[in-house]
Amino acid sequence: MSFLDKAKEKATQLTQAAKEKVDDIKDDRKVDDLLDDIGRIIFRQRTEGAQPDDDATIDGIVAQLKELDAKGANVLDKPAPPAEPASAPAPEQAATLPPPPPPPAG
Repeated sequence: MSFLDKAKEKATQLTQAAKEKVDDIKDDRKVDDLLDDIGRIIFRQRTEGAQPDDDATIDGIVAQLKELDAKGANVLDKPAPPAEPASAPAPEQAATLPPPPPPPAG
């Protein structure tokens, strides 16, 4: 296999991985939107009273969420935020650290 063939194969793999990541992001946004919709319905029920079609609407939203969950979307748990690098001191720690020594004269 020539260098160009290998490069083309790698580019195809990267393109596919990027498409999958975009699809995952779209699914996550859809999940967030659907959960927001349920939250709004429940808030309205608690503050203004239920509407006749609320149960059917919620059932439809739950069905969509189940489909997304079956596809691997993260429905119930939010991903953890990225961890801070271990080498960076916490802001309150940074204020108590002594200043670094001056560079050598020369």
